[in-house]
This record gives sequence, structure tokens and C-alpha cells, in this order.
Amino acid sequence: MQQKVTNTRTQRDDHTGLLETIRHKYQPYWPLFVIASVFAVIAAYIYLRYATPIYKISATLLIKEDAKAVEKSIIELMDPLGSGKKVDNEIEILRSRTMAKAVIRNLNLYGEIFERGAIRDVSVYNNGPVRVNFLDPDSIGAMESSVVDLKYDAEQKKVTLADKVYALNDTVSTRWGRIVITPVAGFNPASMQNKLFYLRVTGEKALALQFLGNLKVAAANKQANVLRLEYVNTVPERGQDMLNELMRAYDGASIDDKNKTASKTMAFVEDRLRIITGELNQVEGEIEKYKTDQNIVDISEQSKMFLEAVRDNDSKLSDAELQLSMLDAIEKYVTGRKADEKLVPATLGISDPVLLELVGDLQTTEMQLERLKKTTGENSPLLTSLNDQAEKLRPAILQNIRSLRANLQAGKDKLSSQNARFMGMLKGVPGKERTLLEVSRQQVIKNNIYTFLLEKREETALQYAAAISDSRIIDVAEADTYPFSPKKSMVMALAVIAGLASVAGFIALKDMMNHKVMFRADIEKGTSAPIIGEIMFDPNGGGIAITDGKRTPVAEQFRALRTTLSYIGINGDHKTIMVTSSISGEGKSFVAINLAISLSLTKKKVVILEFDLRKPKVSKILNVPHHPGISNYLVGQAVLGDILKKPIEGNEHLYLLSAGIIPPNPTELILNGRLEHLLATLRATFDYIIIDTAPVAPVTDARLLAPFADATIYVVRHERTPKFHLKMIEELYEQGDLGKLNIVFNGLKMRGVPGYGYAYGNGYGYGNGQGYGYGYTEEHKNGSAKKGRFTKIFNRE
Repeated sequence: MQQKVTNTRTQRDDHTGLLETIRHKYQPYWPLFVIASVFAVIAAYIYLRYATPIYKISATLLIKEDAKAVEKSIIELMDPLGSGKKVDNEIEILRSRTMAKAVIRNLNLYGEIFERGAIRDVSVYNNGPVRVNFLDPDSIGAMESSVVDLKYDAEQKKVTLADKVYALNDTVSTRWGRIVITPVAGFNPASMQNKLFYLRVTGEKALALQFLGNLKVAAANKQANVLRLEYVNTVPERGQDMLNELMRAYDGASIDDKNKTASKTMAFVEDRLRIITGELNQVEGEIEKYKTDQNIVDISEQSKMFLEAVRDNDSKLSDAELQLSMLDAIEKYVTGRKADEKLVPATLGISDPVLLELVGDLQTTEMQLERLKKTTGENSPLLTSLNDQAEKLRPAILQNIRSLRANLQAGKDKLSSQNARFMGMLKGVPGKERTLLEVSRQQVIKNNIYTFLLEKREETALQYAAAISDSRIIDVAEADTYPFSPKKSMVMALAVIAGLASVAGFIALKDMMNHKVMFRADIEKGTSAPIIGEIMFDPNGGGIAITDGKRTPVAEQFRALRTTLSYIGINGDHKTIMVTSSISGEGKSFVAINLAISLSLTKKKVVILEFDLRKPKVSKILNVPHHPGISNYLVGQAVLGDILKKPIEGNEHLYLLSAGIIPPNPTELILNGRLEHLLATLRATFDYIIIDTAPVAPVTDARLLAPFADATIYVVRHERTPKFHLKMIEELYEQGDLGKLNIVFNGLKMRGVPGYGYAYGNGYGYGNGQGYGYGYTEEHKNGSAKKGRFTKIFNRE
């Protein structure tokens, strides 16, 4: 449990530290974020002012299901390859290129008139001066997109297209075929002043692809047969017209499919009626002629009874023969239909409900296949499913036909035997009457067939006239009141985010491209050596940042560094401190001088050894001669009393051993043996010894002097020390080449916008990370307190 609490607390601390790092990394640049946000909002406003609005148009369409589909819905739901894909089929049909081209042709959308604008052009659609109707759309290239200037002369009733003048309301020839230009009713020519128009002509294929690309058709929900159609367009009126026309074209195609079936049935009935009418007229003529020739007026009652019986049987036989002929036609279609045969033959006279249902299913499947082949490829899963279904229906139909044919043939044989029996009975009837009965029998047969065909013709005509679509428009197309795109709130939000992200990206890129040490976090990441102090950059310091009574933030930071010395083992007999750095210019001499002054202000005797024998800077900063000095002492040309100096007037506790004459062999001088005697003498006389030595990277002087020092202060400077030198510092620390190595982060500067930033520091943006400098001011001679530059920086937090 304790481990879990500890882990949770650690995660919370890490999270808080990350947030603090991010906040202080970007907070100094808050004016840039504000400026970027303002400019982003202005840019977004300009974009919204001139961007082309896009509107969403929507409509709903109900796909009806017949009774058979409802009865089989449970079975179809259980069969993934069944015919329960009707809604999906209709979606594909609505999104087909055939439907798209029908919409374009019906609305004649090949030519669109635009009004030129300073920023963007606007489609005038039905609000323009004229309307262009293309009579030969096939003359337009499939993917053509051409633009020509359009000028309208209302007084002369003429239109100029591409410098060619055309009369209104007249069929004219152009490179796009024949066109008719008609004026728009209600258009005010006075509104055309200072307006320029042009005509854009686009090919049918390109328009179809554009239409389908902006069209979305989907089921309203999984349990309903309602389709939701959505279309986006820059002109809401045109979008509404296109979506409404799509639904009308879809309904028309559905009705056409039904009319094809009714038309084929009607043709079959008419053909049979012509044949039966001729046969019936022939039979009736024979009866009339026979009665006239034989002077027959009526037949006996017995003959009438036999005649009625024979008529009934003959009617049944004719019905059986008709059904057998229909079965033969259906069997012929199922076993081997012609290539151009698209519909199932008429099923007149078939009374078996199972066969009628199977034939109806086959007919529906065939029609769906024909419609789907226009919109999908041959390898479509939906097409394959319908083909499989048709193949399953054919064997069932053939089996049912064989069973029905056997039953009909048995019934026919039975009726024939009965007729033979009745014919035997008729032998007793006088010959004239028997002959008349035989002729009348043929008349009854033909008359029954004729009556049946007349009934079917009327039924088919009624079906043809009353054909309705399998769909119903629930909601006509209607455009949204406000544009679908661009959305004002979203554009504004994205603009602000983009503005903020651009500034954040700039800051991150700037920091990423910087190969110099910028934060204390960079030092902590690169080395495990302890950081004992941070010193701000003081452009007005002149090299000496601390004096008696001076209370600037930099002076306080050196006082804090002085206090820290006791924690690294500088006390008592351990009094020698070596100050070095990686390269020149990191401020090691500055740190050494001000640390020595800070120690001397505690009434301790402090001596600075300028051991940078190649480029001495301490004596230059303190404005004292650099010779005679250490190099003179090491070669035996001077004694300690000759080179010991007091660099600061009034400070009796600070001494300096300058570098002396720059020698050709500094390394050999350090190793000649006189250094030990010098340091032993100084330890006996002074409380602190500060050794300012050469940088570590270019020369080895610091490594030679390290054994004589009790602690080493390694100066790392902000925006000066390369990050790759941190690896060298880590190696020096791990191997102990410089003894007790401690780091001072020097030269921290303002970060962010001048006047609004924070000083660099421990990676979180605050000076030395310990609060030094908060509220401190520099005292003036009159005792008044004047706010210093860095007081503003720290008090901002």
C-alpha cells in the first residue's frame, strides 16, 4: 500500500513538473501568443468573408416492400445470401452513373453562368440574365471544362459568347452543338451595371462524377426501409433541384420496369386474341352454314343435356391445354432463354400458387440483375448473390412444372375418356343433331378462350395505367438555413489554435535548433555533477558585480554561492578553490573575481591566482598590471612579495597574483616544482585561495592544477557552452580528474519578449530557482530605493 501511494505521488509530481516546464517555457512569450491569436482571428474573418459557402441539402425516400417480401422477411434475415438486400440495391441504383447522368440531362446542367468577383466568383444559377439550353449534349466532351465570357444586351436581345453574337430564343450552332439562349423572367437589366459574367461548360461525365462525389445515400436506420439522401452544393436552389430530380428519375425508372412487364403481357394477349377471333369467326360461320343447309332450328332436350356435359369437359380440356402451353413456355424460358429475352413469359391460366410465387421471384430477381448490372461490376458480391438466387430458383420451377404437367395430363386423359363415353351416347342422336353438336362444341371452346383473353387484356391495361413506383418521397429536398461549410465557430477556433501552435512551434524549433546550453534542465540532463549556483547576466556590471552594500540580484547570488561553499567542503584547512570552464568566454574569471570579493567582504583574507597563463583576464578586469606575476615567480625571477598585489582600493582583504609575462611553455612551468611551495605559503597566510585557470577543453592546465585544489567550480554559461561539452563534464566528474567538481550556471538572460520575459534558470524559468533577488533593490546615496531591472522580472511571478 505504501509503495502504491509512493508511486502515485511520484506520478503526480512528474505530471506537475512537466506542466510547470511547459508553462514556464512558453509563458515568457505570451505577447507573441496574443499577437498571433489576433492575426489568426483577423485572417479567419477575412476567410469567412470571402470563402464560398457550401450548403447541405437533404431528403428522405421510402422504399416499399410487397407482401411477399414481408412474408419472407424472417427467412431472408436468416439467409445472408438471400434477396433481403433490396435497400442496399436501391442505394447503389441511386448512386449510379446512370441516375446521375439522367439528372444532368433532365435539368440541362451543362452550362453554368458565374458573376465575376474581386475575390471569388459566384454562381447565379436561375438569377442570371439568361439561361443556356444545350440540345446536343453528346457534342460536349465527356471531361470538358471550358470558360467563355458572356455579355447580355437586353435592348438588342442578343448574347455575346467568346466574341460571337447570338440571338435570344433561337436555335444556334456552337462548338458544343445546338443551343437555345432564353432570357430569365423577372431579371432586371439595370442590375447588370459594372458586373461581368462568364459561362462555364462542363462535360456530362465530369458533372456526373462531381454530383456523385457530393452525394450521400444511406439507410435512416437498420430497421426501416427509409433512405436519407444528402447533397452538398454551393448553390442551395440548384442542390434542391438536383436532389428532387434524382428522386423523380428513380421513380420513373421503377415505373418503366413495371411497364415493360405489362407491355409484354399485353402484346401476348393481343396476339392470342387475333388468332382466337379468327378461329371463333370460322366456327360460327360453319354453324350458320350447317343450320341453313340442314334446316335445323333446335335440338332435343336429350341432345342439350349431352351437349352441356360435353361443353363442360371441353372447357376443362381447353383450360388444361392452355396451362400446358404456358408450362411449356415457362420451361423453355428457364432451360434456355434467348440473349435478348429479359422478362419471364406471361403466366396466364396458371393457377398453382407455388409456381406463380416461384416465377414471380425469378422475375423480380432478373429485373434486379438487369438494374444492378448498370451500376456495379461483374465481380460485385451483390450481383453474385442475385445470380446464385436465380440459379436456385430455376431447378425448383422445373420440378414444379414437371409435377403440374403430370397432373394436368392425367386430368386431360380423364376428360378425354369421359368425352368418348358421351360421344358414344350421342350416337343415338340423329345424325344432323350430332353434327351440329360437334360444330357447336368447337364454338364454345373458342368462345371461352376469347372471353378469358378479353378479361386478361382489361386487367393488363388497368395494371399498365395504374403502375406506381416502389418508392415514395417522404421529404422533398430542402437546404439548411446556414452553410454546412465553412462553420464560423470552427474556423475561428482552428485559426486561434493554428496561431498558438505556430508560435509554440517556432519556440520549440528555436530551442531544438539551439545547440547551446539554455536551461538548468539541460545541464541536469547532460551530467550528474551538482549545480551549486546560478548567476544572472548583468550587462551593466563591468566585471565586478558585488561590492560592500550592493544588493542587486547578481550580488545576492554571489552571496548565496559563498554560503554554498561550506556544503562542498570549503572550510578550515580546505581553502583552495579552482575555477575553470569548457571554453573561453564562459565567465570563469568573472565568477572567480566576484566570489573572491564576496569572501573578502566577510573579513577573510582571499587571494586570486591568475593561472590562465595564456589569456589572462583577471588583471584586465581589475585594471592592474599582469606582470610581474606567477610566470615570473615560477621561473625564479621574482619572489612572492614582488607579485602580490591589492587590486581593489579600500579592500584590505583581497589580494591578486597576476599571470605575469605570457610564457611559451605554461604547462612545463606548472610542473617545475615551484607551484607546491607557492601554494603552501599561501595556505599559511590566506583564508581562501581562488585559482582562475585555463579552460579544460583546449589545454590541460586545469587537470594539472586540480590535485592542489580542495574543490572545483566549473562554470557553464547560458547560450555559450555547447551542449556536447556536458558529456565531457560528466566524464570529468565520474573519473574525478578535477576533484570535487561543482557547476555554476552563469550568464542567465531574459527569455521571451523584451520587457515581458523571465530569466533563464533551472528549466522552469526563474533566475537561480531559489528565489534570490525577490524584492531586492539597489540603495542610492540618498537612501531612496529604486527598482532594479530584475526586480520587475521576478515580481511578475
